Amino acid sequence: MTSASTRTCRAPDGASLFYRAFAAAHGAERGIPIVLLHATLSASVQLAGLARLLAVRGPVFALDRRGSGESPMPVPRPLDVVVHVADVAALLDAEEIAVAILVGHSFGGVVALEAAARLPGRVSAVVAWEPPYGPLADAETRARFATVAIATDRAYAAGGTAGAAAAAAATFLDGVAGDGAWQALPDRARAFLATQGDGAYVDAALAGLDPGGLSRIVAPVTILTGTASEPFYAPIARAVVERVPGARLVALDGLRHTAPITDPEPVSGAVLDAIAAAGIPTRLEIHR
Repeated sequence: MTSASTRTCRAPDGASLFYRAFAAAHGAERGIPIVLLHATLSASVQLAGLARLLAVRGPVFALDRRGSGESPMPVPRPLDVVVHVADVAALLDAEEIAVAILVGHSFGGVVALEAAARLPGRVSAVVAWEPPYGPLADAETRARFATVAIATDRAYAAGGTAGAAAAAAATFLDGVAGDGAWQALPDRARAFLATQGDGAYVDAALAGLDPGGLSRIVAPVTILTGTASEPFYAPIARAVVERVPGARLVALDGLRHTAPITDPEPVSGAVLDAIAAAGIPTRLEIHR
């Protein structure tokens, strides 16, 4: 059995951040904590299944980034990744965690990589599922990402007070997954994602990324990708691995970009394998 609770912490600039904490039943191993970082157009609640599976080795904390889930912004705006990295550090400080394993899905993986580069003493390993690290993409994909960012920004501005989030969500999803992707969703999924459009507006620009910093990452890094995902993810994954010293690339057969949400069991197995391959000790490290 795994218990779950909801918590909040305060970011350096005063923003309130929401996160979920998962812990296995008494007697489970107490490994170095894992921080889960969700994708754009997503929230920590969608990673609850993955979190529960990972909690068998130690505590798991799933953060809602600003503009997503239960971490709303009074006035949403595109954010530099340095803000997201500072928010990760704020969670670690709130839980008195000295060092953590960062596991990120999509843009959450980008944040995890940036955190490993900028907070080297606090990240013991990174496992990133298909991070869309735009600056390392080919010219065509970089242009596509830029077009999506501009279109999402315009859709948000044009959506008005009531419709901004839904308009941004639809535009962003069609941009990254192909025209018609939004309408092809089941009604329930579309209704949920419409509430996460602020997060798409916040994230879409991929602002502040530092490709040069990837070569300074000292923590073990594993990049995961699914063989059934959109074709631009795998080349970016390979490019990230080439930039990060000692990084590993693992492909999971038949899985799509949404796998951390829709297929948590094989993803959790791959994450646990990556942690083991990194030689991470099974013990909880906190500030004393």
